Amino acid sequence: CIFLLISAWGRAAAATYLVGFLLLVICFALAIIAFAIDTLRFNFIRGIGGLLFVAAVFSIMGLVIYPVKFSTEIEMTGINMFSWAYGFGWTTAIMEICLGFFFCCLPNYEDQILGNVKPTYFYSSP
Repeated sequence: CIFLLISAWGRAAAATYLVGFLLLVICFALAIIAFAIDTLRFNFIRGIGGLLFVAAVFSIMGLVIYPVKFSTEIEMTGINMFSWAYGFGWTTAIMEICLGFFFCCLPNYEDQILGNVKPTYFYSSP
């Protein structure tokens, strides 16, 4: 059993993924505040989206450093697989990217969300 935080790459992978996670928690708190207060609703939603992209970059950096250095520096014997946490990390990174696009595009539909647009009826005459 080898403790990975002894090496510099282990600390780097853990630190970058931790920074991405902290940014994700900050985005979650900002989103709750933004949607709870009407005057802030669409003022900094794009900023939250940009911060989610930054969080995704940090998460992906950590998720790339870990397997590359793990497989080159640690002797692989028998069946070596990454745990379910590695797949969970990639799922988190993909969700951060998708939510970043969602939050960046959301202000474009502000009038439709708030109900300020007249409904459009599509019909044909007989």
